[in-house]
Amino acid sequence: MLCACSLAGCSASAKQSRDPNTLVVLEIADADTLNPLFANNYYSFLYYGLIFDGLTNTGDNFTNVPDLATSWKSTPDKLHWTVELRRGVTWSDGVPFTSDDVVWTWHTQMDPATGFPYRGQFTYIKSVTAQGPYRVRFDLSNKNALFESQGLGAPILPAHVLEKIPHAELRTSTFGEHPIGTGPYVLERWRHDQDASFKANPRWWGGTQTVRRIVFEVVLNDQARNDAMVDGDADLDDNIPPSAFDALKAAHAKLQLIRIPDTYTEFVYVNFRRPGLDDLAVRQAMMYGWDRQAIVDGLYRGDFALATSLVPNGLRLWYDPRVKRYPYDPKRARDILERAGYRLGADGVRRRGNVRLTYTLDDTQASGHPDMDAAFQADMRSIGIAITIHTIDFATYIDQAQDGNFDLGMIEWGGVPDPDQTTLLGCDQFPPNGNNDMRFCDPAISRDVDLGLKTLDYPARRKIYDDMQRRVAQDIPVLYFADPYFQIAISPRVHFDLKTVLPDLALYRDVQHWRLGRL
Repeated sequence: MLCACSLAGCSASAKQSRDPNTLVVLEIADADTLNPLFANNYYSFLYYGLIFDGLTNTGDNFTNVPDLATSWKSTPDKLHWTVELRRGVTWSDGVPFTSDDVVWTWHTQMDPATGFPYRGQFTYIKSVTAQGPYRVRFDLSNKNALFESQGLGAPILPAHVLEKIPHAELRTSTFGEHPIGTGPYVLERWRHDQDASFKANPRWWGGTQTVRRIVFEVVLNDQARNDAMVDGDADLDDNIPPSAFDALKAAHAKLQLIRIPDTYTEFVYVNFRRPGLDDLAVRQAMMYGWDRQAIVDGLYRGDFALATSLVPNGLRLWYDPRVKRYPYDPKRARDILERAGYRLGADGVRRRGNVRLTYTLDDTQASGHPDMDAAFQADMRSIGIAITIHTIDFATYIDQAQDGNFDLGMIEWGGVPDPDQTTLLGCDQFPPNGNNDMRFCDPAISRDVDLGLKTLDYPARRKIYDDMQRRVAQDIPVLYFADPYFQIAISPRVHFDLKTVLPDLALYRDVQHWRLGRL
Protein backbone atom coordinates (compact mmCIF):
# COMPACT_ATOMS: atom_id res chain seq x y z
CA MET A 1 0.00 0.00 0.00
CA LEU A 2 1.07 3.58 -0.54
CA CYS A 3 0.66 4.24 3.17
CA ALA A 4 3.23 1.64 4.08
CA CYS A 5 5.72 2.76 1.45
CA SER A 6 5.40 6.42 2.31
CA LEU A 7 5.89 5.85 5.99
CA ALA A 8 8.84 3.51 5.40
CA GLY A 9 10.57 5.89 3.02
CA CYS A 10 10.48 3.54 -0.01
CA SER A 11 8.62 5.93 -2.32
CA ALA A 12 11.34 6.00 -4.99
CA SER A 13 11.08 2.27 -5.71
CA ALA A 14 7.30 2.47 -5.60
CA LYS A 15 7.39 5.21 -8.24
CA GLN A 16 9.71 3.20 -10.47
CA SER A 17 7.37 0.21 -10.36
CA ARG A 18 4.29 2.23 -11.24
CA ASP A 19 2.46 1.77 -14.53
CA PRO A 20 2.60 5.16 -16.30
CA ASN A 21 -0.85 4.53 -17.80
CA THR A 22 -2.44 4.20 -14.36
CA LEU A 23 -3.98 7.16 -12.54
CA VAL A 24 -3.44 6.75 -8.78
CA VAL A 25 -5.94 8.60 -6.59
CA LEU A 26 -5.72 8.89 -2.79
CA GLU A 27 -8.85 8.58 -0.64
CA ILE A 28 -9.46 8.55 3.10
CA ALA A 29 -12.17 5.84 3.09
CA ASP A 30 -13.64 3.08 0.99
CA ALA A 31 -16.93 2.25 -0.69
CA ASP A 32 -19.45 0.00 1.00
CA THR A 33 -21.02 -1.44 -2.17
CA LEU A 34 -20.83 -0.94 -5.93
CA ASN A 35 -24.54 -1.65 -6.38
CA PRO A 36 -26.15 1.75 -7.05
CA LEU A 37 -29.42 0.53 -5.53
CA PHE A 38 -27.87 0.47 -2.06
CA ALA A 39 -24.91 2.84 -2.21
CA ASN A 40 -25.09 5.45 0.52
CA ASN A 41 -21.62 6.94 0.81
CA TYR A 42 -19.41 9.20 -1.29
CA TYR A 43 -16.92 6.50 -2.21
CA SER A 44 -19.56 4.10 -3.47
CA PHE A 45 -20.97 6.89 -5.64
CA LEU A 46 -17.44 7.65 -6.88
CA TYR A 47 -16.59 4.05 -7.75
CA TYR A 48 -19.88 3.08 -9.36
CA GLY A 49 -19.81 6.30 -11.41
CA LEU A 50 -16.95 4.76 -13.37
CA ILE A 51 -18.91 1.58 -14.06
CA PHE A 52 -22.48 2.75 -14.69
CA ASP A 53 -24.01 5.39 -16.92
CA GLY A 54 -27.16 7.42 -16.49
CA LEU A 55 -29.34 8.67 -19.28
CA THR A 56 -27.79 12.10 -18.70
CA ASN A 57 -24.46 13.20 -17.28
CA THR A 58 -22.93 16.37 -15.80
CA GLY A 59 -21.40 18.90 -18.18
CA ASP A 60 -19.59 22.19 -17.65
CA ASN A 61 -21.16 24.37 -14.93
CA PHE A 62 -23.38 21.44 -13.90
CA THR A 63 -25.32 21.44 -17.15
CA ASN A 64 -27.11 18.27 -18.29
CA VAL A 65 -25.50 16.48 -21.23
CA PRO A 66 -26.40 13.23 -23.05
CA ASP A 67 -25.09 9.90 -21.80
CA LEU A 68 -27.14 6.76 -22.47
CA ALA A 69 -29.80 9.08 -23.85
CA THR A 70 -29.15 11.01 -27.05
CA SER A 71 -32.06 13.41 -26.53
CA TRP A 72 -35.08 14.06 -24.33
CA LYS A 73 -38.12 16.28 -24.75
CA SER A 74 -41.27 16.99 -22.82
CA THR A 75 -44.82 18.13 -23.29
CA PRO A 76 -45.41 21.83 -22.52
CA ASP A 77 -46.58 21.01 -18.98
CA LYS A 78 -43.31 19.13 -18.26
CA LEU A 79 -45.22 16.05 -17.13
CA HIS A 80 -44.52 13.66 -20.00
CA TRP A 81 -41.02 13.05 -21.29
CA THR A 82 -39.82 11.05 -24.29
CA VAL A 83 -36.22 9.87 -24.10
CA GLU A 84 -34.31 8.55 -27.10
CA LEU A 85 -31.67 5.98 -26.15
CA ARG A 86 -28.22 5.54 -27.57
CA ARG A 87 -27.94 2.62 -30.00
CA GLY A 88 -25.05 0.21 -30.20
CA VAL A 89 -24.34 0.23 -26.44
CA THR A 90 -23.46 -3.07 -24.76
CA TRP A 91 -23.02 -4.04 -21.16
CA SER A 92 -19.51 -4.98 -20.14
CA ASP A 93 -20.45 -8.67 -20.51
CA GLY A 94 -21.41 -8.10 -24.18
CA VAL A 95 -25.23 -8.07 -23.85
CA PRO A 96 -26.95 -5.17 -25.70
CA PHE A 97 -28.38 -2.27 -23.71
CA THR A 98 -32.06 -1.52 -24.42
CA SER A 99 -35.09 0.23 -22.97
CA ASP A 100 -35.79 -2.93 -20.93
CA ASP A 101 -32.85 -2.03 -18.70
CA VAL A 102 -34.20 1.47 -18.07
CA VAL A 103 -37.69 0.23 -17.25
CA TRP A 104 -36.40 -2.56 -14.99
CA THR A 105 -34.11 -0.17 -13.11
CA TRP A 106 -36.90 2.30 -12.39
CA HIS A 107 -39.50 -0.29 -11.42
CA THR A 108 -36.99 -1.90 -9.07
CA GLN A 109 -35.88 1.37 -7.48
CA MET A 110 -39.46 2.35 -6.74
CA ASP A 111 -40.51 -0.99 -5.25
CA PRO A 112 -40.49 -0.56 -1.43
CA ALA A 113 -39.31 -4.16 -1.11
CA THR A 114 -35.99 -3.18 -2.71
CA GLY A 115 -35.06 -0.73 0.05
CA PHE A 116 -33.56 1.91 -2.27
CA PRO A 117 -32.60 4.69 0.19
CA TYR A 118 -33.43 7.51 -2.23
CA ARG A 119 -36.80 6.20 -3.32
CA GLY A 120 -38.53 9.15 -1.64
CA GLN A 121 -36.86 11.59 -4.02
CA PHE A 122 -38.49 10.03 -7.05
CA THR A 123 -42.09 9.34 -6.03
CA TYR A 124 -43.20 12.02 -8.51
CA ILE A 125 -42.27 9.63 -11.35
CA LYS A 126 -45.55 7.80 -11.92
CA SER A 127 -44.51 5.41 -14.66
CA VAL A 128 -41.63 4.47 -16.91
CA THR A 129 -42.55 2.56 -20.06
CA ALA A 130 -40.70 1.33 -23.12
CA GLN A 131 -41.81 2.52 -26.53
CA GLY A 132 -39.61 0.22 -28.53
CA PRO A 133 -36.06 -0.94 -27.76
CA TYR A 134 -34.55 2.56 -27.91
CA ARG A 135 -37.24 4.89 -26.61
CA VAL A 136 -38.59 5.35 -23.07
CA ARG A 137 -41.46 7.45 -21.77
CA PHE A 138 -41.50 8.99 -18.29
CA ASP A 139 -44.82 10.19 -16.89
CA LEU A 140 -44.64 12.49 -13.87
CA SER A 141 -47.33 13.32 -11.31
CA ASN A 142 -45.94 16.85 -11.13
CA LYS A 143 -43.12 18.76 -12.77
CA ASN A 144 -39.79 18.52 -11.00
CA ALA A 145 -36.82 20.86 -11.17
CA LEU A 146 -34.33 17.99 -10.78
CA PHE A 147 -35.80 15.49 -13.21
CA GLU A 148 -33.30 16.09 -16.00
CA SER A 149 -30.29 15.92 -13.68
CA GLN A 150 -31.15 13.47 -10.89
CA GLY A 151 -34.05 11.62 -12.52
CA LEU A 152 -32.51 11.02 -15.92
CA GLY A 153 -29.03 10.97 -14.38
CA ALA A 154 -29.70 7.96 -12.14
CA PRO A 155 -27.48 4.96 -13.01
CA ILE A 156 -29.06 2.29 -15.17
CA LEU A 157 -28.59 -1.36 -14.17
CA PRO A 158 -28.55 -4.55 -16.30
CA ALA A 159 -31.94 -6.25 -16.28
CA HIS A 160 -30.55 -9.47 -17.78
CA VAL A 161 -28.25 -9.91 -14.77
CA LEU A 162 -30.63 -8.92 -11.96
CA GLU A 163 -34.22 -9.49 -13.06
CA LYS A 164 -34.43 -13.05 -11.73
CA ILE A 165 -33.46 -11.98 -8.21
CA PRO A 166 -36.41 -11.03 -5.96
CA HIS A 167 -36.24 -7.33 -5.15
CA ALA A 168 -36.06 -8.00 -1.42
CA GLU A 169 -32.92 -10.12 -2.00
CA LEU A 170 -31.01 -7.69 -4.21
CA ARG A 171 -29.23 -6.14 -1.24
CA THR A 172 -27.56 -9.44 -0.36
CA SER A 173 -26.74 -10.42 -3.96
CA THR A 174 -23.11 -10.51 -5.11
CA PHE A 175 -23.72 -7.78 -7.69
CA GLY A 176 -22.31 -5.11 -5.38
CA GLU A 177 -18.95 -6.92 -5.49
CA HIS A 178 -19.10 -7.96 -9.17
CA PRO A 179 -20.91 -5.21 -11.07
CA ILE A 180 -21.74 -5.21 -14.79
CA GLY A 181 -22.09 -1.76 -16.35
CA THR A 182 -22.02 0.26 -19.56
CA GLY A 183 -19.53 2.85 -18.29
CA PRO A 184 -15.93 3.53 -19.29
CA TYR A 185 -14.41 1.21 -16.68
CA VAL A 186 -14.85 -2.24 -15.19
CA LEU A 187 -13.82 -3.35 -11.72
CA GLU A 188 -10.48 -5.12 -11.85
CA ARG A 189 -9.75 -5.67 -8.15
CA TRP A 190 -11.19 -4.49 -4.86
CA ARG A 191 -9.40 -5.06 -1.57
CA HIS A 192 -11.72 -3.55 0.98
CA ASP A 193 -10.27 -0.65 2.98
CA GLN A 194 -7.05 -0.90 0.95
CA ASP A 195 -7.53 -0.18 -2.73
CA ALA A 196 -9.85 -0.50 -5.72
CA SER A 197 -8.60 -0.88 -9.28
CA PHE A 198 -10.61 -0.14 -12.43
CA LYS A 199 -9.47 -0.86 -16.00
CA ALA A 200 -10.78 0.48 -19.29
CA ASN A 201 -13.95 -1.24 -20.47
CA PRO A 202 -13.11 -2.56 -23.97
CA ARG A 203 -16.82 -2.51 -24.88
CA TRP A 204 -17.44 1.10 -23.83
CA TRP A 205 -19.56 2.97 -26.35
CA GLY A 206 -17.69 6.29 -25.90
CA GLY A 207 -14.48 5.40 -27.74
CA THR A 208 -10.96 5.02 -26.40
CA GLN A 209 -10.16 5.91 -22.80
CA THR A 210 -6.92 7.89 -22.61
CA VAL A 211 -6.66 6.88 -18.95
CA ARG A 212 -6.49 3.11 -19.16
CA ARG A 213 -6.53 2.27 -15.45
CA ILE A 214 -7.52 4.04 -12.23
CA VAL A 215 -6.46 2.88 -8.78
CA PHE A 216 -7.95 4.37 -5.62
CA GLU A 217 -5.69 3.91 -2.60
CA VAL A 218 -7.15 4.24 0.90
CA VAL A 219 -4.57 6.19 2.94
CA LEU A 220 -5.76 7.55 6.27
CA ASN A 221 -2.68 9.46 7.35
CA ASP A 222 -2.43 13.07 6.10
CA GLN A 223 1.37 13.05 6.04
CA ALA A 224 1.47 9.76 4.14
CA ARG A 225 -0.83 11.20 1.48
CA ASN A 226 1.29 14.35 1.21
CA ASP A 227 4.45 12.26 0.90
CA ALA A 228 2.87 10.17 -1.86
CA MET A 229 1.94 13.30 -3.82
CA VAL A 230 5.31 15.00 -3.35
CA ASP A 231 7.30 11.86 -4.18
CA GLY A 232 5.24 11.05 -7.28
CA ASP A 233 3.71 7.85 -5.92
CA ALA A 234 0.21 9.24 -6.49
CA ASP A 235 -1.40 11.53 -9.05
CA LEU A 236 -4.34 13.09 -7.25
CA ASP A 237 -5.59 13.66 -3.71
CA ASP A 238 -9.17 14.90 -3.71
CA ASN A 239 -9.83 15.21 0.01
CA ILE A 240 -7.13 17.40 1.51
CA PRO A 241 -7.64 18.89 4.98
CA PRO A 242 -6.52 22.50 5.48
CA SER A 243 -3.27 21.76 7.32
CA ALA A 244 -2.18 19.24 4.68
CA PHE A 245 -3.10 21.68 1.90
CA ASP A 246 -0.84 24.35 3.42
CA ALA A 247 1.99 21.83 3.78
CA LEU A 248 1.69 20.80 0.14
CA LYS A 249 1.92 24.42 -0.95
CA ALA A 250 5.22 24.75 0.83
CA ALA A 251 6.61 21.35 -0.13
CA HIS A 252 6.04 21.09 -3.87
CA ALA A 253 5.65 24.10 -6.13
CA LYS A 254 4.92 21.94 -9.19
CA LEU A 255 1.79 20.34 -7.78
CA GLN A 256 -1.42 21.86 -9.08
CA LEU A 257 -3.49 22.88 -6.05
CA ILE A 258 -7.15 23.78 -6.42
CA ARG A 259 -9.40 25.22 -3.73
CA ILE A 260 -13.03 26.00 -4.59
CA PRO A 261 -16.23 26.30 -2.51
CA ASP A 262 -17.77 22.91 -1.92
CA THR A 263 -21.35 21.83 -2.39
CA TYR A 264 -21.34 20.08 1.00
CA THR A 265 -22.09 21.32 4.49
CA GLU A 266 -21.22 19.67 7.80
CA PHE A 267 -23.62 19.39 10.71
CA VAL A 268 -24.70 17.22 13.61
CA TYR A 269 -27.78 15.08 13.18
CA VAL A 270 -30.25 15.28 16.07
CA ASN A 271 -32.53 12.33 16.85
CA PHE A 272 -35.93 13.81 17.68
CA ARG A 273 -36.96 10.56 19.36
CA ARG A 274 -34.47 11.13 22.16
CA PRO A 275 -35.94 12.92 25.22
CA GLY A 276 -34.42 16.37 25.55
CA LEU A 277 -33.23 16.55 21.95
CA ASP A 278 -36.87 16.91 20.93
CA ASP A 279 -36.96 20.13 22.98
CA LEU A 280 -36.23 23.29 20.96
CA ALA A 281 -34.75 24.93 24.07
CA VAL A 282 -32.10 22.23 24.32
CA ARG A 283 -31.19 22.53 20.65
CA GLN A 284 -30.99 26.32 20.91
CA ALA A 285 -28.73 26.02 23.93
CA MET A 286 -26.48 23.58 22.08
CA MET A 287 -26.13 26.02 19.20
CA TYR A 288 -25.32 28.99 21.43
CA GLY A 289 -23.02 26.88 23.59
CA TRP A 290 -20.92 25.50 20.71
CA ASP A 291 -17.97 27.72 19.76
CA ARG A 292 -18.02 26.82 16.10
CA GLN A 293 -16.17 29.95 15.03
CA ALA A 294 -13.20 29.00 17.21
CA ILE A 295 -13.04 25.62 15.49
CA VAL A 296 -13.27 27.17 12.02
CA ASP A 297 -10.60 29.76 12.80
CA GLY A 298 -8.39 27.52 14.94
CA LEU A 299 -8.51 23.83 14.05
CA TYR A 300 -9.48 24.52 10.45
CA ARG A 301 -7.41 27.71 10.04
CA GLY A 302 -10.23 29.62 8.39
CA ASP A 303 -10.38 27.24 5.42
CA PHE A 304 -13.97 26.42 6.34
CA ALA A 305 -16.81 28.93 6.41
CA LEU A 306 -19.16 29.01 9.38
CA ALA A 307 -22.40 27.28 8.37
CA THR A 308 -25.74 28.94 9.05
CA SER A 309 -27.95 26.85 6.79
CA LEU A 310 -28.40 23.48 5.16
CA VAL A 311 -27.61 25.32 1.93
CA PRO A 312 -23.81 25.79 1.88
CA ASN A 313 -22.17 29.16 1.34
CA GLY A 314 -20.80 27.89 -1.96
CA LEU A 315 -24.26 27.78 -3.56
CA ARG A 316 -24.38 31.54 -4.00
CA LEU A 317 -27.56 31.43 -6.10
CA TRP A 318 -29.45 29.83 -3.21
CA TYR A 319 -27.73 30.61 0.09
CA ASP A 320 -29.71 33.02 2.30
CA PRO A 321 -27.44 34.99 4.68
CA ARG A 322 -30.40 36.54 6.54
CA VAL A 323 -31.40 33.52 8.59
CA LYS A 324 -31.34 33.47 12.39
CA ARG A 325 -27.77 33.20 13.68
CA TYR A 326 -26.43 31.50 16.80
CA PRO A 327 -23.22 33.28 17.87
CA TYR A 328 -21.23 31.67 20.65
CA ASP A 329 -22.83 32.72 23.95
CA PRO A 330 -22.52 30.07 26.69
CA LYS A 331 -24.22 32.29 29.26
CA ARG A 332 -27.25 32.59 27.02
CA ALA A 333 -27.18 28.83 26.49
CA ARG A 334 -27.22 28.19 30.26
CA ASP A 335 -30.01 30.75 30.74
CA ILE A 336 -32.14 29.05 28.09
CA LEU A 337 -31.74 25.70 29.81
CA GLU A 338 -32.52 27.19 33.21
CA ARG A 339 -35.71 28.82 31.93
CA ALA A 340 -36.73 25.53 30.36
CA GLY A 341 -36.38 23.81 33.73
CA TYR A 342 -33.14 21.90 33.22
CA ARG A 343 -31.30 22.16 36.53
CA LEU A 344 -27.62 21.48 37.07
CA GLY A 345 -26.95 18.36 39.10
CA ALA A 346 -24.05 17.62 41.44
CA ASP A 347 -22.37 15.76 38.59
CA GLY A 348 -22.44 18.87 36.40
CA VAL A 349 -25.14 17.49 34.10
CA ARG A 350 -28.54 19.11 33.71
CA ARG A 351 -31.81 17.28 34.08
CA ARG A 352 -35.53 17.96 34.14
CA GLY A 353 -37.55 15.25 35.76
CA ASN A 354 -36.48 11.96 34.22
CA VAL A 355 -34.73 13.65 31.31
CA ARG A 356 -30.98 13.87 31.85
CA LEU A 357 -29.03 15.72 29.15
CA THR A 358 -26.44 13.07 28.39
CA TYR A 359 -25.94 11.86 24.82
CA THR A 360 -23.58 10.01 22.50
CA LEU A 361 -22.11 11.70 19.42
CA ASP A 362 -21.40 9.20 16.64
CA ASP A 363 -18.64 9.98 14.16
CA THR A 364 -16.86 7.92 11.54
CA GLN A 365 -13.31 6.63 11.68
CA ALA A 366 -12.32 8.36 8.44
CA SER A 367 -13.95 11.72 9.11
CA GLY A 368 -10.88 13.52 10.41
CA HIS A 369 -13.02 15.12 13.17
CA PRO A 370 -11.46 13.93 16.47
CA ASP A 371 -10.31 17.39 17.57
CA MET A 372 -13.63 18.94 16.56
CA ASP A 373 -15.53 16.20 18.40
CA ALA A 374 -13.49 16.87 21.54
CA ALA A 375 -14.13 20.61 21.28
CA PHE A 376 -17.87 19.97 20.91
CA GLN A 377 -17.78 17.68 23.93
CA ALA A 378 -16.00 20.31 26.05
CA ASP A 379 -18.33 23.11 24.96
CA MET A 380 -21.42 21.06 25.76
CA ARG A 381 -20.03 20.08 29.15
CA SER A 382 -19.59 23.77 30.00
CA ILE A 383 -23.36 24.31 29.67
CA GLY A 384 -24.33 21.12 31.49
CA ILE A 385 -24.76 18.63 28.63
CA ALA A 386 -22.64 15.45 28.81
CA ILE A 387 -21.41 14.05 25.48
CA THR A 388 -19.72 10.71 24.89
CA ILE A 389 -17.81 10.35 21.60
CA HIS A 390 -18.42 7.11 19.71
CA THR A 391 -16.21 6.50 16.64
CA ILE A 392 -17.42 3.81 14.24
CA ASP A 393 -17.00 2.70 10.63
CA PHE A 394 -19.12 4.47 8.03
CA ALA A 395 -21.32 1.50 7.12
CA THR A 396 -22.28 0.98 10.77
CA TYR A 397 -22.85 4.72 11.15
CA ILE A 398 -25.30 4.77 8.23
CA ASP A 399 -27.12 1.65 9.42
CA GLN A 400 -27.57 3.07 12.91
CA ALA A 401 -28.77 6.41 11.57
CA GLN A 402 -31.30 4.75 9.27
CA ASP A 403 -32.53 2.57 12.13
CA GLY A 404 -32.82 5.57 14.48
CA ASN A 405 -30.27 3.96 16.80
CA PHE A 406 -28.32 7.12 17.67
CA ASP A 407 -28.47 10.35 19.67
CA LEU A 408 -26.28 12.73 17.67
CA GLY A 409 -24.20 12.14 14.55
CA MET A 410 -21.61 14.24 12.74
CA ILE A 411 -22.21 14.14 9.00
CA GLU A 412 -21.23 15.83 5.75
CA TRP A 413 -24.26 16.43 3.56
CA GLY A 414 -24.84 17.71 0.04
CA GLY A 415 -22.81 17.19 -3.10
CA VAL A 416 -25.31 18.63 -5.60
CA PRO A 417 -25.58 22.20 -6.96
CA ASP A 418 -29.19 22.60 -5.89
CA PRO A 419 -30.90 23.64 -2.64
CA ASP A 420 -33.34 20.72 -2.61
CA GLN A 421 -33.57 19.07 0.83
CA THR A 422 -36.56 16.79 0.24
CA THR A 423 -34.96 13.53 1.29
CA LEU A 424 -33.55 15.10 4.47
CA LEU A 425 -36.46 17.25 5.68
CA GLY A 426 -39.67 15.87 4.16
CA CYS A 427 -42.21 14.55 6.64
CA ASP A 428 -42.63 11.52 4.37
CA GLN A 429 -38.89 10.87 4.15
CA PHE A 430 -38.30 8.89 7.34
CA PRO A 431 -36.18 5.78 6.58
CA PRO A 432 -36.47 3.63 4.59
CA ASN A 433 -38.27 6.08 2.27
CA GLY A 434 -35.60 8.78 2.61
CA ASN A 435 -32.77 10.17 4.71
CA ASN A 436 -34.71 12.07 7.37
CA ASP A 437 -32.80 10.18 10.05
CA MET A 438 -33.69 12.89 12.58
CA ARG A 439 -37.37 11.85 12.32
CA PHE A 440 -38.10 15.58 12.14
CA CYS A 441 -41.39 16.87 10.76
CA ASP A 442 -42.46 20.47 10.27
CA PRO A 443 -45.40 20.65 7.82
CA ALA A 444 -44.38 24.13 6.63
CA ILE A 445 -40.82 23.01 5.84
CA SER A 446 -42.12 19.83 4.23
CA ARG A 447 -44.40 22.01 2.09
CA ASP A 448 -41.43 24.18 1.08
CA VAL A 449 -39.25 21.30 -0.06
CA ASP A 450 -42.16 19.77 -1.95
CA LEU A 451 -43.13 23.05 -3.64
CA GLY A 452 -39.51 23.91 -4.35
CA LEU A 453 -39.15 20.89 -6.62
CA LYS A 454 -42.40 21.65 -8.44
CA THR A 455 -41.34 25.20 -9.20
CA LEU A 456 -39.08 25.71 -12.23
CA ASP A 457 -38.79 29.51 -12.24
CA TYR A 458 -35.63 30.66 -10.40
CA PRO A 459 -37.01 33.77 -8.61
CA ALA A 460 -40.03 31.81 -7.39
CA ARG A 461 -37.85 28.88 -6.30
CA ARG A 462 -35.48 31.25 -4.52
CA LYS A 463 -38.32 32.63 -2.37
CA ILE A 464 -39.38 29.11 -1.41
CA TYR A 465 -35.88 28.04 -0.38
CA ASP A 466 -35.28 31.29 1.47
CA ASP A 467 -38.37 30.47 3.51
CA MET A 468 -37.14 26.91 4.05
CA GLN A 469 -33.77 28.16 5.32
CA ARG A 470 -35.36 30.64 7.74
CA ARG A 471 -37.72 28.00 9.14
CA VAL A 472 -34.93 25.44 9.51
CA ALA A 473 -32.80 28.01 11.37
CA GLN A 474 -35.70 28.52 13.79
CA ASP A 475 -36.49 24.81 14.31
CA ILE A 476 -32.88 23.51 14.32
CA PRO A 477 -33.39 19.93 13.07
CA VAL A 478 -29.58 19.77 12.80
CA LEU A 479 -26.77 21.63 14.54
CA TYR A 480 -24.95 23.59 11.83
CA PHE A 481 -21.19 23.45 11.86
CA ALA A 482 -19.14 24.47 8.81
CA ASP A 483 -19.06 24.60 5.01
CA PRO A 484 -15.86 23.06 3.66
CA TYR A 485 -13.82 23.94 0.62
CA PHE A 486 -13.07 21.34 -2.04
CA GLN A 487 -9.28 21.08 -1.97
CA ILE A 488 -7.36 18.85 -4.34
CA ALA A 489 -3.75 18.29 -5.37
CA ILE A 490 -2.95 17.15 -8.89
CA SER A 491 0.35 15.83 -10.22
CA PRO A 492 1.90 17.86 -13.06
CA ARG A 493 1.68 14.73 -15.24
CA VAL A 494 -2.15 14.82 -15.16
CA HIS A 495 -3.60 17.02 -17.89
CA PHE A 496 -7.17 18.25 -18.27
CA ASP A 497 -8.89 21.63 -18.40
CA LEU A 498 -8.50 22.97 -14.87
CA LYS A 499 -10.88 25.83 -15.72
CA THR A 500 -13.76 23.35 -15.84
CA VAL A 501 -13.07 21.66 -12.50
CA LEU A 502 -16.23 20.99 -10.51
CA PRO A 503 -16.20 19.80 -6.88
CA ASP A 504 -16.78 16.36 -5.45
CA LEU A 505 -18.02 13.56 -7.72
CA ALA A 506 -18.33 15.92 -10.68
CA LEU A 507 -14.54 16.17 -10.75
CA TYR A 508 -14.46 12.73 -12.37
CA ARG A 509 -17.24 13.28 -14.92
CA ASP A 510 -14.81 12.91 -17.86
CA VAL A 511 -11.81 11.28 -16.18
CA GLN A 512 -11.59 8.77 -19.04
CA HIS A 513 -10.47 11.62 -21.30
CA TRP A 514 -7.74 13.02 -19.07
CA ARG A 515 -4.18 12.63 -20.30
CA LEU A 516 -1.26 11.22 -18.35
CA GLY A 517 2.31 12.34 -18.96
CA ARG A 518 5.51 10.53 -18.10
CA LEU A 519 6.31 9.55 -14.53
